Amino acid sequence: MTPAADVHLCTRCVLPSTFPGVSFDADGLCSYCRDAPPAPEFEKIRDELRQKLAAVFDAHRGQAEYDVIVAFSGGKDSSYTLMTLTERYGLKCLAVTIDNGFIAEQAQKNLRAVTSSLGVDFMLFTPAPAFMNKLYRTSATTPVHTKAALTRASSMCNSCINLINNHMVKLALEKAVPIIAGGYIGGQVPKDSVIMQMDLDVQARFRSEAIKRYLRYFGPEAEGYFGMSDGLVKASRLRRINIVNPMLAFGVSEEQIVEEISKLGWRKTVDTGSNSTNCLLNDLGIAVHYKQHQYNPYVNEIAEQVRSGLMTRAEALLKVGDIPDFSRVERQARAIGLDWNEV
Repeated sequence: MTPAADVHLCTRCVLPSTFPGVSFDADGLCSYCRDAPPAPEFEKIRDELRQKLAAVFDAHRGQAEYDVIVAFSGGKDSSYTLMTLTERYGLKCLAVTIDNGFIAEQAQKNLRAVTSSLGVDFMLFTPAPAFMNKLYRTSATTPVHTKAALTRASSMCNSCINLINNHMVKLALEKAVPIIAGGYIGGQVPKDSVIMQMDLDVQARFRSEAIKRYLRYFGPEAEGYFGMSDGLVKASRLRRINIVNPMLAFGVSEEQIVEEISKLGWRKTVDTGSNSTNCLLNDLGIAVHYKQHQYNPYVNEIAEQVRSGLMTRAEALLKVGDIPDFSRVERQARAIGLDWNEV
């Protein structure tokens, strides 16, 4: 599968003309690049964010059995996040992985290697495979998510991420852990997502609407994965949870990340495509998204990396141009019961 010939890309980053809401000037520069600060300014911004992160960590350190729960996929970004929170900030972390049934063999080894090397506690939660397959299959064929959400990840990934996020919140409530950390980078989450405070009472109202949608699309089993009992919320001494995405403040390139986490025994996967380092379904999500929306779902984060000076445009072009053919992902589609003709 190759990008359409009539799609043109920003001359600075790699955002395509098919990306929602983008516009271009006479020189081919996209509106996102025009609004972005110069690359040198990003480091000043990151420094301020690192100071704010440190303040949050210091304010909540030692309040519970763990200082922070880290949503840990075993991929490069979450591995670097876990390493940094443990070694640089001295936080007691609990690494938590959701096994979606499609974690690459090397990624499974990386989960153990990184947590063992860092000496952190590790939990693995495996949702029912039949439900996960239904979640992915439905997400690939039904408009489950908003257009804004789809600019940051494929529909399949969005559903999985939301399940993961809900599990992390429930675990934080059970263990009274005041901070949850994700390994998301710029473009995967909104720019103001470095530090967010979740008010549980306010969040309950938003969750009730989301649950209705998930029940409609994924069936009654969705309640157990996306819901949260009032009893759990009331029983927890937490009224607010700090959600942090430290990668937005670190400012490290992919090459630097891999170099550092390799010291922990982390190794690259060879079967997850060019845009993932842990999930075997990732290429299928990209192929589905491109067929439906005509842009790579990773293009937003990749373009942001180019703007901030963490990736060259040449490197970015290789990543966004890697749109898997169906023949390359047919086995993945069969594994979740997806008929390509239904996409």
